[in-house]
Amino acid sequence: MGTLPIESIGVGTRHRRDMGDITALAQSIAEVGLLHPVVVTPGGVLIAGERRIAACKALEWDEVPITVIDVDKIARGEYAENHFRKAFTPSEYADIADELEPVEREQAKERMETGKPPSGRFPEGQTGNALDKVARAVGKDRKTVQKARAVRDAARADPERFGKLQDDMDRTGRVDGPFKRLKVMTQAEAIRAEPPPLPGSGPYRVIVADPPWPYELRKVDPSHRATHPFPQMSIEQICAVDVASIAHEDCILWLWCTNHHIVRCAAPVLDAWGFEEKTVLTWAKDRFGTGDWLRGQTEHCIMAVRGNPIVELTKQSTVIYGPLRENSRKPDEFYEIRRKALPCAALRLFVLARWPRELGHAWRRGQTRTG
Repeated sequence: MGTLPIESIGVGTRHRRDMGDITALAQSIAEVGLLHPVVVTPGGVLIAGERRIAACKALEWDEVPITVIDVDKIARGEYAENHFRKAFTPSEYADIADELEPVEREQAKERMETGKPPSGRFPEGQTGNALDKVARAVGKDRKTVQKARAVRDAARADPERFGKLQDDMDRTGRVDGPFKRLKVMTQAEAIRAEPPPLPGSGPYRVIVADPPWPYELRKVDPSHRATHPFPQMSIEQICAVDVASIAHEDCILWLWCTNHHIVRCAAPVLDAWGFEEKTVLTWAKDRFGTGDWLRGQTEHCIMAVRGNPIVELTKQSTVIYGPLRENSRKPDEFYEIRRKALPCAALRLFVLARWPRELGHAWRRGQTRTG
């Protein structure tokens, strides 16, 4: 152990090209000191610590603490330090931030009371909010530290529900994904606690629509064989249904369409109802029925949204397989995927339903019925 003038240390050819956030490292060194000395050969050639040297230069240090090691190949020492180094997990740097932030706040308060300017040891631009400075000291930004804290705190408060989120966060080092899942889980819990909507008036967080689409073209052309045993509605009539008045501001719509209508008719209906398409679920039937040009064996359900609904999606496919039953009757598999994807299982509505199930409130062309 000892010290060497920075300018006397030979850097030579290095293999690390990305130096990372030197400014944050410099602030950390200014606050807590150089915890790990620079490693050099007996001849003063750098083995490990190029980033530390750069940070100390930013702090205008003349000398740095060193450890002398006789390594036959400098590259071997550089690789060993950088390859086998274990970074702090998000939970660990959240804990470190917890310890540093009160100290920084107290120092900031003292500077304000005494009128003492910030220490000249800090690089240019390193003054500011306490948490911002603490975050830089652990090599992260403010939002990342806050997210890591939220996941860690939730896991400690309820390990059974949120422990896996913290495990995933620390295992991968990634914070955004676990934090997003935490946010969805907590918001979904609040949604489940909401009182049920008023029958027929809502507001409904989930709407399943199976309109009686028109087939005027088929009736004109006798070569088209499809017939339908239910009263049809024109596109204008379907668009005129006041779905917006019963939909929650954060609502999910499942709109069933045939192959014929998904291209020609779904878009104006979604626009009229105030929803934006997100994806399409396809029902693959066990046998084909009637159809134009080709015999239809698929039917589609557009998943559309209004506002910012909470969706608990995991690994749901865009394809479901279910038997073809009575005309327009949807497969049970659809209700299962709808239930798994959404937190508000008790808050739904069938609009223009021809096969209402006991899923909430069913509405048939202005007639409201509780299922």
